Amino acid sequence: MKLGSTLRAKAPAFRGGEGVVEFEGSGPAHVGEVMASLDITHDEVNLIYRNHRLVTSTALVEDGDRLGLFPPNFIHFSQFYLKRDEE
Repeated sequence: MKLGSTLRAKAPAFRGGEGVVEFEGSGPAHVGEVMASLDITHDEVNLIYRNHRLVTSTALVEDGDRLGLFPPNFIHFSQFYLKRDEE
């Protein structure tokens, strides 16, 4: 998982904003559940990437997926020409 900019303060154990989030359970979790486990609210996130593709907080995250969360003050080139997947 990668946290951008101001979101890095939510996971001080991550190095350079990157770390691993582990879930106990019987299946995949939603991005929103991962965010909640780090005490990150929807208002704090503008861009959500799963495996380098834009997704919403309802997208499923499975073992081995790469997740990136970026706050509204983070500007990324993809904001100008990509649309979020509705998963």
